[in-house]
Amino acid sequence: MSGEQGPSRDQQVAVISRRVVFVVGIALVAGAVVAFLADQVALGIVLLVITFLAVMARGLMTVLRGNRALAERERAQVPDAAVRQPGAAAPVEDVVAQLLAMNSDGLPYQIEATRNADGVRVDVKWKNEEMRWQTLFVRGSQAYAWRMEVDLDPATAHYKFVEHSGTAAVRAAAGPLGATAYGNWTWKKGKTSGGTSATFVEGADGQVTVTGPDGPRTSWEGAVMIKPADAKVPVFTVLRNNGWRPPRDWSGARMFEK
Repeated sequence: MSGEQGPSRDQQVAVISRRVVFVVGIALVAGAVVAFLADQVALGIVLLVITFLAVMARGLMTVLRGNRALAERERAQVPDAAVRQPGAAAPVEDVVAQLLAMNSDGLPYQIEATRNADGVRVDVKWKNEEMRWQTLFVRGSQAYAWRMEVDLDPATAHYKFVEHSGTAAVRAAAGPLGATAYGNWTWKKGKTSGGTSATFVEGADGQVTVTGPDGPRTSWEGAVMIKPADAKVPVFTVLRNNGWRPPRDWSGARMFEK
């Protein structure tokens, strides 16, 4: 996101708005407590709702900034070639060459291919997506991993694929009873459709470090995201443009290709 050395306008707005929401939120919560003690339940509820909406609106600002930065990532360029029909599929060598030609240092994923006894396996692997941050009371990290294996059968011009998704999260917080830490790892194997994994964080300048496709970067805010469709759509577009299809090609199967 912002890589400037001095405080940018976005950073200044973020710091000011964060402080305003914090101070106003404390005042509203205190007012809600007083209202409840005075048996003014309706007023107390209204003050709590206003506090909740203010916090949600402030969080939405962080999410929108993160989404804008991630939307600027490079997109794969699908080769411009004549579209073939099933039954006149292109040779597997031509298909693999087109897939590998889409690789670029700016893409968030890498495409590789290896031959095996049954044909060719194409591996589409998302590059490193990890973020570490530190605030006044919390130190945390979030990492995402994703890989897709596509098996190409030259004898039938069919392909099969499976996805592997991983999430790692660690949190350490200081509280009245001392420091506590918790973390978990989650791995899934299967197929996804339209899914996205993302985390957005902001803090003091220099306290957020993001490791992504372009390497590590330290700033006052960060965002990490894996959107499998960004990799799946160009890969399956190339396969289908070359006349390749899954063993059972129907609308339900095509949903998992994006």
